[in-house]
Amino acid sequence: MVANRCTGLWLTYLFRAIALGTVFVRLGLGDPTAIAQYANTDPVPHDLQTGFESISVAQSKQWLSVIAGTETNGRGTGQPGYSKAAKFVAEKLREFGIEPKGDHGTYFQNVPMTRRVPIIEQCRILGPGFQVPGKGNLGFERYTERGQVAGEVVLLVFGQDSKNLPAELSLRDKLVFYVADRSAATSAPVTIAKKRPAAAIRIIDGIPSSISQLVQHDKATRSTSVSGTIRREAAIAMFGRLGVQPEAMQARGDGRTFVQPTGQSLTIQMRIVDQPATVPNVVGWLPGADPKLQHEYLVMGAHLDHLGVKAGFVFPGADDNGSGSTALLNVARAMTRNPVRPKRSVLFMWFAAEEIGLIGSKYYCDHPVLPLQNMTSMLNVDMVGRNEESNTEKATDNVDSIHLIGSQKGKTELHQLIQDANRHIGFRFEYDEESIFNRSDQYNFYAKGVPVSFLFGGFHPDYHEPTDTIDKINFQKLVSAARLYYVAAYLVADHGRFRLAPDQTPVNDK
Repeated sequence: MVANRCTGLWLTYLFRAIALGTVFVRLGLGDPTAIAQYANTDPVPHDLQTGFESISVAQSKQWLSVIAGTETNGRGTGQPGYSKAAKFVAEKLREFGIEPKGDHGTYFQNVPMTRRVPIIEQCRILGPGFQVPGKGNLGFERYTERGQVAGEVVLLVFGQDSKNLPAELSLRDKLVFYVADRSAATSAPVTIAKKRPAAAIRIIDGIPSSISQLVQHDKATRSTSVSGTIRREAAIAMFGRLGVQPEAMQARGDGRTFVQPTGQSLTIQMRIVDQPATVPNVVGWLPGADPKLQHEYLVMGAHLDHLGVKAGFVFPGADDNGSGSTALLNVARAMTRNPVRPKRSVLFMWFAAEEIGLIGSKYYCDHPVLPLQNMTSMLNVDMVGRNEESNTEKATDNVDSIHLIGSQKGKTELHQLIQDANRHIGFRFEYDEESIFNRSDQYNFYAKGVPVSFLFGGFHPDYHEPTDTIDKINFQKLVSAARLYYVAAYLVADHGRFRLAPDQTPVNDK
């Protein structure tokens, strides 16, 4: 009886899986984690089949476990983890046989930036008749060009899972010191920042550490506030001088946020030095098969950076944009494994500093390693490893959906080719996220007169949170996104130039 019941359940699940197109068939030495596409698809053309089938869940898991793993620590711009991720991608390109197209025969196009480093021995908090020395007590992550901030002090103690502050609470231009446990700490900085304080300093156990800040070279930072951490013992002593007792820093059991104005002001003084720095775009080149056309090229891009380490938390960025970076690696490898190459060339790019202002892609567009006028189009992939999820949509509603953004701006030839490629994948395209067109790297190429498309899985509750982890990735979606762009790249590269949208002007990089 138990065996029959299990058999019946197994058949039920099997038929459901077949209907969704998610069943794989293992033949001989085939990859047991290879997947079929979604429902109602056409077979991939025979001359693209080898590369198409080389894109698998197994290798995607392996690569993403490095890109969004413990060694890369969230790939923050200017942080050591980003450099490790960039070197990993470059080594994979070398392994695939993709040619380097960066500076001095390397895979790296170095983007000049400025590194701001706090000299913590010369930082301090000044109060009426006392000071808190920086060394051993303070750590800073964001700095203002003014060198110091002053204002009235407010203590906030977030309750467990507390995510809101009273609507009437004014924190503008104040110095906020806050206590937040792990469950509240990830949302607390954003919640506080919406109130526009002059500083937001988290009270922590242990010795604070500072994180250097990279800003765009030769451009003033827009930051007018300070963020960082203070050692609990130093905070207790400081607030004691302001008349606030230590027990005020204990979280309440009711989950609400405790607000303690002090009515007194302090000054945070910082000593910051600027140092020249660079952060690399990773750039690889696959020559086209047609010698007469290979000077023309398609760009395929994904940003490699994420938020790194902030307030003592690692933001892994498995979906944002470890998934897109992994998908692009899949496409690069598949093209080198396929016996047939695209007629035109493909320039693969993993961009730096997207999260702090699309800086890496902007630098490439202003300092291209190849003439922009020879670029036919740009395909961008950003966050393709999760099912969209919101207050109005469940993740299970979006197993086979994905957003296609920007491809319908003006002329729709590029859009139609991606639709043609999708006949072999079966994604259910959605077109309701055009408002974020300017928030990923294809925007800078479009501004230069290049037709673009942007593949995007959608937002979810782990977006820009430390909980954006590998275990939540939908690897079928990631692999399907890679396969879609793999097929589309052949169609796009073989097509050649596209007509521009009405608001675009032809590229002229001379």
